Amino acid sequence: MKKRVSGSVSLDEVFAKAEKSAAWKAAYAKADIEVRMAIDIAKARDRANMTQNQLAKAIGTTQSVISRIERADQNLTLATLSKIAAALHRNLVIQLR
Repeated sequence: MKKRVSGSVSLDEVFAKAEKSAAWKAAYAKADIEVRMAIDIAKARDRANMTQNQLAKAIGTTQSVISRIERADQNLTLATLSKIAAALHRNLVIQLR
């Protein structure tokens, strides 16, 4: 598990403030699926107390790939999303609406 650096702030704390903003909520709703997925993955990883490196090792990739995923700068396959969900002990739900 990752160790918190003294004075560090979790992603949940960062997003808790942002998510109260109407402008942030509107921007998030308009964001492409890649951005929303990147935020969801980063938050889930943080909640699981995993570093990017730990998640990378769990799914058989590198930290730099996880970084790109969390920046929405990496195309994701369903297989990769499934591996990430399993490593984070989450369910992957995909819907067409």
